[in-house]
Parts: sequence; structure tokens; C-alpha cells
Amino acid sequence: MIGVALGTIAMLAALTMWQVMRDAYASVADGIEIEERGQRALAIIAHAIRQAGWIPAQVALEPAHPAPQGPLEGHDDCGAPSIDDGLECGRRGVRGSDALLVRFSGSGRATDPSLADGTMTDCSGYALPAKTVGDGIAPPAHHAATNVFYIGNGSDGVPQLLCRYPRRSDNRAQAHAHTSGTLVRGVESMQLRFGMVDEGDGQGESERVPALLDAQDVARQRQLAWHHVRAVQVTLVVKGQRPTVSRAPRERTFTTTVRLRNPSPCREALC
Repeated sequence: MIGVALGTIAMLAALTMWQVMRDAYASVADGIEIEERGQRALAIIAHAIRQAGWIPAQVALEPAHPAPQGPLEGHDDCGAPSIDDGLECGRRGVRGSDALLVRFSGSGRATDPSLADGTMTDCSGYALPAKTVGDGIAPPAHHAATNVFYIGNGSDGVPQLLCRYPRRSDNRAQAHAHTSGTLVRGVESMQLRFGMVDEGDGQGESERVPALLDAQDVARQRQLAWHHVRAVQVTLVVKGQRPTVSRAPRERTFTTTVRLRNPSPCREALC
């Protein structure tokens, strides 16, 4: 009897130790995954923001072309965004998440700017050309790509960072056709704030952003307000995939502030 009791105690101790080690390993692995996903999501969004507004100097635009739109736009609490005429939201965002629209061009071949030379990409990871191909009705936009970042739920209910980008046909980006793809799973919230320059600020290193505003506050500031945005603060909440001891998934917040490199032409001249 004593031997059986001691054996049972030893077995229970071993099982307890195994469970503790298993939980510790799962916690470490989950933390590494959260860190990797959060940093990757921030890097993708920051890369797009830094390219916002870029138009290659060699790309000729039609004289009657409409004035360029702002390098980017934001929308508070935005889900299922559409970009037919600016950034519009089909419903409220997942956990009140915001949406970010970024416009920029890539780099095309000297003989055909609508064919990418492979040096620049959009959020899809595909090479982005200097010009898009229009539908023959409306003129192509100044910028070759419109990327929209937003949060949506996957088919399994897991929130994820998604991006809407130009559809490709014959290796060319289409001006008026877009598709969406998943960038990073587990991103359940995205909050955005924008830094605008004052009317009296000049261009260059002396330019300063006095405050960070929500998208709705930016839109009500002045006409062509999005042309005056010079910085974007991005805050993401990333959820772990493994349950913890409390059975609730771990969460971590990631944040960064990115300055736009390419000023809007409507900041330097009348549009």
C-alpha cells in the first residue's frame, strides 16, 4: 500500500511538472508570435505611409487630368471599406477599428511605365508600376496604387489586418479594380491619429506637427485637410492564439509614429 501511494504521488508530481513546463513553453511561444505579428504589421503599414504621395518625375499626366487627391485618408470606426469615391465604410469597424487609405505610385520600365521594374511593391507584395491601366472611361489616377488597411474577421472568427489593393491583369495594375488579402492574423484593433501642419508653417526641417488628431477631427479642420497631414500614429492590438492559465488569450499593444516623406503638391501649389 505504501509503495502504491508513493508511486501515485510521484506520478501526480510528474504530471504537475509536465503541465507547468507545457504552460510555460506555450506562454513563451505565444509571446514570440505576438511580437513577430505586431512588428510585421507595423512595418507593413509604416512602409506604405512612407511611400504615400510618391509620383515618379518621368510620368507624364494629361493636361486636363483632375487635381491629385491627398496622399492618404483615414476614417474612424470603419469596417468593410470601399474606395470607389474616396474612403467610405460599409459598417462599423471591428472593436471600433479605424481604416487607412494610402495613395502612391511605384516604378515602371522606361519603355512602358505601366509595367513594373520590380523595385517597389504595394501591400500585396506584388511589384508596383509607375502608372495604372484605365478602363477607357475615367482617366487613371495620379497615383498608381490605392492601398486600404483595415481590420476584419476571418472565416474562423479570428480578427486580422487586411489590405485592399489594385487588381493585376497582364502584369499591369488596374486603375478601377481592387481585391483584398490578409496581411497578419490576430490583429484585432487598429487606431489612427494624424498630425497636421499649421497654415503658417513652411516646408522643410522647421515644419512641426502641433498635435495628433482623429480622422473626423482632421476632416473638419479645413478644405483639402488631408493634403496637410504630415505624420500618422498607428496603434495596434495583437491577440495571442494560445489560451493562458486564465483561459483568456494574451494581448499586446504596438504603436509607432510615421512621418510622410512626400509632401502633397496641393501643399506647395494651388490644385
